[in-house]
Amino acid sequence: MKRVFLALILCWITVLSAQNLSQTLVGADDLSVGDRFRLELRASEDLRSVAVPDTMQNFRVLKWELKKETNQPDWINMTIVPLLPGSQSFPSLEVFPVNLTTPTMQTDRFRLNIVAVRDPADTLLVDLKPLEKYPLQLPWWLYWGLAGLALLGIALAFLIKPKTAPIEKPEQQEVPETAIPEPAWKIALTKLDALIAEELMLRGEQKLHHFRLSEILRQFLQRKYRFAAMEMSTSEIQWTTSRIHVASSYEVIGFLKYCDQVKFAKYQPEWEQADAAQNWLRNWLMAFEVDEAREKLSTAGGGDV
Repeated sequence: MKRVFLALILCWITVLSAQNLSQTLVGADDLSVGDRFRLELRASEDLRSVAVPDTMQNFRVLKWELKKETNQPDWINMTIVPLLPGSQSFPSLEVFPVNLTTPTMQTDRFRLNIVAVRDPADTLLVDLKPLEKYPLQLPWWLYWGLAGLALLGIALAFLIKPKTAPIEKPEQQEVPETAIPEPAWKIALTKLDALIAEELMLRGEQKLHHFRLSEILRQFLQRKYRFAAMEMSTSEIQWTTSRIHVASSYEVIGFLKYCDQVKFAKYQPEWEQADAAQNWLRNWLMAFEVDEAREKLSTAGGGDV
């Protein structure tokens, strides 16, 4: 009996949370390929952003805008274009509220019937007027004669070509060695040192400082693990790192969420907290230097370190 009661409570909570986000289609009637329509996303609280999957092929999101109205929560207006004809399904999108403590929301899938610009069965071509001869148009056989004369001229020019002095072979130049690119951890560590030297925290620019910290970590993840971390939200990076092996992935996601609080939620960290965060990033990057040194020693036959 208790299980049934708990299940009913969970269903009730799910229904309430699902009703918190509403979506409205504008201009979606009688759509053709290339026509634009809008998707409006509203909730009972301010919305921050929406994540559009890269795998979507039948629609293209041209842009999304954050709308602000007096005495109304901030909402999102999306401009979308269908790319394929027929019955097309628009996927569910992840919507992020301004309040970081509120769970992310999901839009409902919907299906639209897209009409092709031209009927595929319409293959009949009709001349609008009879063919006309261009002015000064030559007989067809004369073109073949001119082409033959041109080939004969090329052959004669090749046969009577004057002899030229032999070309001296240039001395062989040494090919410079290919420069070995710097490892991703070293590039990120250099950027971190440059950011600390700017002393943004001392100038009260906490938001810019943490934006740059998050950018350094995202660029390293993109170079090291080969996924588009710069174009993903923190939740998308967390989903990706749960499927590939990323060193200390739990601490990495915690660091990104901390930076998001400063960037988007106007959180003002203490100096000690910000210093501890950038020290963690430095130590985490330097751990890859140790792993690289061990790998080189192992490859050279130096044994375990």
